Amino acid sequence: MLFLFLHLFLFFLLSSLYWFRFRSQVEGPKGNLLIEIQNAGKHWKETPNLVLVLAFILFLLLPLVIGFQFYLRSDANVLVVIVWIIWAYNWSKYSFFRE
Repeated sequence: MLFLFLHLFLFFLLSSLYWFRFRSQVEGPKGNLLIEIQNAGKHWKETPNLVLVLAFILFLLLPLVIGFQFYLRSDANVLVVIVWIIWAYNWSKYSFFRE
């Protein structure tokens, strides 16, 4: 349970850090978060973009962490991995490869 709380804390910390501190420093459009993630993936070495990419990675891992927290010792962990693969594929596809 500690790992779940640590994961959520880091996710909310990085998200709020980007939203309140670094969002004004990033060049480009400010209305669409998916476009900001796509631009951050291209220029990930800058600090604001790195914070956003790390927050997005924690967001992608969130269902896996939650699922393993409750279903690690049962046979449902296979379903957790399958749902996580679908989750990560769809979010990655629509955020990084959006044209």
